[in-house]
Amino acid sequence: MASTKVEFVLTCPAVWSDAAKNTTLQAAERAGMGSMSEIQMISEPEAAAVYTLKAIQPNHLNVGDNFIVCDAGGGTVDLIAYKIISLKPLKVEESAVGTGGLCGSAFLNYRFEEHVKNKLGHTRFDEMMHKKQKTWQMGLRYFEEFVKRNFNEDEHQEVNVPFPGLPDDEEAGLDCGFMIMTAAEIKEIFEPVVKEVCDLVQGQVDGIRQAGGVVSGIVLVGGFGQSDYLYRRLKSHFNSAAPPPYTERPTHGTMTTLQETASIEVMQPVYAWTAVVRGAVLRGLEGNMVISRKARYHYGTSYATVYDEEKHSVSERYWSPLWERWMVSDRMQWHIAKVSLNSIAMC
Repeated sequence: MASTKVEFVLTCPAVWSDAAKNTTLQAAERAGMGSMSEIQMISEPEAAAVYTLKAIQPNHLNVGDNFIVCDAGGGTVDLIAYKIISLKPLKVEESAVGTGGLCGSAFLNYRFEEHVKNKLGHTRFDEMMHKKQKTWQMGLRYFEEFVKRNFNEDEHQEVNVPFPGLPDDEEAGLDCGFMIMTAAEIKEIFEPVVKEVCDLVQGQVDGIRQAGGVVSGIVLVGGFGQSDYLYRRLKSHFNSAAPPPYTERPTHGTMTTLQETASIEVMQPVYAWTAVVRGAVLRGLEGNMVISRKARYHYGTSYATVYDEEKHSVSERYWSPLWERWMVSDRMQWHIAKVSLNSIAMC
């Protein structure tokens, strides 16, 4: 390693503050990854976008298209939207400020645990957790590896989750070491979490449409992004629009309606669950394909200016020995407005 040149690219959730990013870079520097100026940092949805847009190019990309990348992981769901600026080389700009929420697949685990607890009763559930931990671990593992990924209410009328060692109990749904869960029960576990994801994506879609853009596709990546139920719900949500009423003379209002009701393709690229790390490697190898981003905050500097009795209150003024005149302080000069588009050199 001492003779091999290594460049580190760190990833972080989209919702992290600048302070959190800076703390991470400081920790990486102290860990021997190089100076803070040498270490690259990229948000997880941006890294996922780097990989996925490369993966689907050139079949689905056209200059001017807007794509939303939904990186659904274990704890968080992060979203970011890009507009295609050029194809060769592939260059994009942010078309909406990245958003995110705490609605990852771990919250399905919490809801599954509550379901089992309600079925068994708190006393029996606590007894299982203390005396038969492997029983619980086996049931949870099956839920994580099969139910979360493969559940489809059209194909699975019921699912048998293994809980070996628990006695039969018809009321609790226990039979021969399995807890029988109906499609309705599983849907009840999934739906509140999946609805939060749909609402987050809808927020990005609305933001782009309000700015006059058209969303061409939604790219679903991350571990939770492999969920068949989540994929089908997003497809249903964004492809359920009824056709607009026929008119012989299309107007601007008609075009707006078409844009607002147009269906959006939802895609799951190959290796989507490793999209973040693949995108981080591509960032290190090929550099930045994002040429501009939306500002997350207003940026400005404070300054002092000459007192003007028509603009300023007398109580605000002070005498400056340096300038030998009355001045007022704490004025603001705004350089970058929130949500404005800025080149990477300015970010």
